[in-house]
Amino acid sequence: MKIPGLRLILPLLAVVVLAWVWREPLRRQIFKSAILANDAPPNENVADMIDQAVNPPEALLAAWHSGKIIQREVALQELRRRFPATQTLPPPMESLLLAAALDPDMNVRETALGILREHHHPALTALAAAQLNDPDEQLRLLGLYHLKSATPATGVPLAAALLSDPDLAVRGMSVKLLEQWSGETFGIKLSDTVPVENPTNGLSEFPADGIAKTEAAAAKARSWWAVHQKEFPPVKPTVPADAGLEPLPAGDFELHRLDGKKVRLTDFRGKVVLINFWTTWCPACVGEMPELIALQNRHSNDLVILGVSLDFVPDDDGDHPPDPGQIPQTVARIVKTRGLNYPVFLDEHNEVGGRFNGGELPTTVLVDARGNVRRRFVGTRSLPVFEAMLAEAGQPPKPAAR
Repeated sequence: MKIPGLRLILPLLAVVVLAWVWREPLRRQIFKSAILANDAPPNENVADMIDQAVNPPEALLAAWHSGKIIQREVALQELRRRFPATQTLPPPMESLLLAAALDPDMNVRETALGILREHHHPALTALAAAQLNDPDEQLRLLGLYHLKSATPATGVPLAAALLSDPDLAVRGMSVKLLEQWSGETFGIKLSDTVPVENPTNGLSEFPADGIAKTEAAAAKARSWWAVHQKEFPPVKPTVPADAGLEPLPAGDFELHRLDGKKVRLTDFRGKVVLINFWTTWCPACVGEMPELIALQNRHSNDLVILGVSLDFVPDDDGDHPPDPGQIPQTVARIVKTRGLNYPVFLDEHNEVGGRFNGGELPTTVLVDARGNVRRRFVGTRSLPVFEAMLAEAGQPPKPAAR
């Protein structure tokens, strides 16, 4: 006896059974696709996506290759957690770290070098040395920090080359490293070489006695180097082939200026764009504004500066709860009193700040004329450093020195 409709019921039943069996893998795949496509996912969601994947290392690599800042930074954090120093790094993870050590994102570089240091990786010295020629003094300092484990034969010539560096902190750290390797004493303590935050303007500054002590110590170190230079032949550590600057597309976004006009990042394609994330209650952000004003004055034809206010976003400590009704007027007042000569935008929903991880302030992102992120860093910079970065962004990316 034939059951009516059985031919229809059986296929439907099979679909239901398959859906039930594959419901969890399907959910994970949908979750993964959504996270990888999201420009500003919460960090914990990216970590959850990696944790819940059938193959977490594969998901970690997918997050890294997404080309999105949040996903890439979380991928590195997960790499550190999943492959501690007691384990050998699998080749794909090692390649990721070597590339990350010369990444456009300074946070990524810092994390990658730290992981390589924990693993006592043989490429650490070369990758640390590669930071020493960077126009950003903070990256030169990062490179010097990771040179501590180098041998005197390698480290002394590299540190000595920075004894006349434009940045006092770089000179100071170079002196301290030379003391470590040479056994000499040049007359400064580590505390003399570290700038402290000025509570008035939020900028990092050296105390007067620290400046004098560091200058004197650097002069003594240069005299020592003049006598002993022949004992240390120049070295050029070889950077691994995997290390290098990969294109990091900035994507596109839309924001409203204070006057209500909509602007998209792609409106400025063909010019270098500097995106500066700030708030009215951040002293360092406001203290940096004269440098940005001067930069815009000098490069009005080849640079676009976009000041993005994150005043609508409460800080992590809850010390600055936003009053949405007052924010536009407060921001406009700063723009007027500080004489800003570049447009300022309100990121009401943290859509752009979240994309570029602008929670640390000030955060600056430099996008080249082709729409790729060439720099992302936290903290203030001086006018000469901004100009050097701008000149670099105006040129095609250079491969790392081999």
